[in-house]
Amino acid sequence: MSENSSPNPELLELCRAVYADIRAAISFLEGTNEADEFMFIGADGTDTKRIDLAAEDAMIKRFKESGRSVRIISEELGETIIGDVNNLEFAVIVDPLDGTTNAIHDIPFYSVSIAFSKPDLTGIYFGYVCNLANGDEFYAEAGKGAYMNGKKITSSKASTVRELTISAYGYRQNTDRAAKLCSRVQKVRVLGSVALELCYVAAGKIDAFIDVRRTLRLIDIGAGQLIVKEAGGIVTDGVGNKVFLPDNHIKPVNLVASNGAVHQEILNLITFPEIDCRGDWYYYQGTVKKIAIVSRCDSEAALEMIRKIVDTFKDRVEIYLSSSPAKYLNMEERGIAVGKMKDIGVDFVISLGGDGTILRNMSKMPDPIPILGINMGTLGFLADVDPEDAIQAIETAISGFMYDERPRLDLSINGKFIGNAINEVVATSAYPAKMITYEILVNRRLLGEIRADGIVFATPTGSTAYAMSAGGPIVTPEVDAILIVPIAPFKLSSRPWVVPFDSEITVRVKMPNKEIVVVTDGKVVTPPEIETERPEDFIHVNENDTITIKRARYPGRFVKFSDACFYDTVRKKLS
Repeated sequence: MSENSSPNPELLELCRAVYADIRAAISFLEGTNEADEFMFIGADGTDTKRIDLAAEDAMIKRFKESGRSVRIISEELGETIIGDVNNLEFAVIVDPLDGTTNAIHDIPFYSVSIAFSKPDLTGIYFGYVCNLANGDEFYAEAGKGAYMNGKKITSSKASTVRELTISAYGYRQNTDRAAKLCSRVQKVRVLGSVALELCYVAAGKIDAFIDVRRTLRLIDIGAGQLIVKEAGGIVTDGVGNKVFLPDNHIKPVNLVASNGAVHQEILNLITFPEIDCRGDWYYYQGTVKKIAIVSRCDSEAALEMIRKIVDTFKDRVEIYLSSSPAKYLNMEERGIAVGKMKDIGVDFVISLGGDGTILRNMSKMPDPIPILGINMGTLGFLADVDPEDAIQAIETAISGFMYDERPRLDLSINGKFIGNAINEVVATSAYPAKMITYEILVNRRLLGEIRADGIVFATPTGSTAYAMSAGGPIVTPEVDAILIVPIAPFKLSSRPWVVPFDSEITVRVKMPNKEIVVVTDGKVVTPPEIETERPEDFIHVNENDTITIKRARYPGRFVKFSDACFYDTVRKKLS
């Protein structure tokens, strides 16, 4: 990296000189008992150890030798003025040794942290952090990006809490808040140097840093927070407010730093206990430029809603309609097949109707576009926006939205892919009131032979639909499982099963000269090349055929706005 492209090379060289002096001053103390010797209570109210004092003295000496007039805020000595008090060049906020315990025990993760601001401590414009154990160097200047070892860095791309690797503090003081978050993420790393951990967020090595101990001050986060923001991340206090850094010199705060995409999700988990009963949400990556509408066509209210949406938003985004409503409304120029919407870049789909409208149209999408459901049907478990709120919901979504992912099922017959289901796959007798014996295998192991009118294989999303009517349990969306529910079984011992969603389920008919039909999300399965649903066009399955059900590659996606609890939704819809 050339000197011309470096953020403020003069300040960078000064920071490197401070680092070198501290590095030399503590080299004989690292990993020794002498390093842990108590000296006095520091300005921040914590114990100052011998190794802390050695680092602080080296830092002060370097700034004195620089010949600058500087206001220094440091961990051990508090505030120090060097040079002309009436002509200060800048303030410098320094933690000469962040991670003292690691240094004492020779754990190679401790650092020097230096931030430069205006003399009144406002407007931090340069931050520098360097690992005193291995020399990894991070720095940033406001508006010029962040760097690690001379190379520009950006925060991670993780977009859901479940996939995060985080650093989180606060177990003893805030067990309920920190534990709730830690139980959701992929990995937790508590490394012992706040400044470095913030830099690791900036570099994408960890996805988020959370400290809810209410102990962090300006010296702890001054440099690191700037580096995170310059790398594209977000830094707030524990409830999402901007961190006012000058106040931190006196008043400690909680801190959340993340890549941005997961920030609100983290805040929800550490702030609101009622958020527990729903799964992960994802932030839509991109600008909304194209939307599409699918709708029932037997409702004048739904057709009128289409006209209203088109009139309201046609000058802001491109609007498409699925083929049937486009024809009904004489808007053929906006018409497009549902299966082609993803190809032209539609960002989200508005569904006007009930859950059936969503299910029918999602089945036409191999890799579903997020669907915003406006409930113009009956129950509306999936279509959860009321008509009177439709325009405001669309307004919000166009500005940026979150969506929920729900796993779907893949259906194959004799090895040939037939289709997907977001709710359920049902195998049932081709002739009413005729019982069939079904052989069911899970991962090639025999679950059992069940004699019944049919079998429902449901997702958690579908647990409140046909599976519930057949006597199956209601399952919350975050449970990764498939329900196997017999319909009117002959034996009282034939009870519902819950198996892992990654299972491969095989179904065979065990009675000669008997046929079943297969239904996906309420639609009787027909051969892929046939679009009609006349009885003679149904796929009939007999004892020579094998049905296979497994997790679909692509999930269903639903635009979400509220933090409504799943339990509340069930009570409301089924009361």
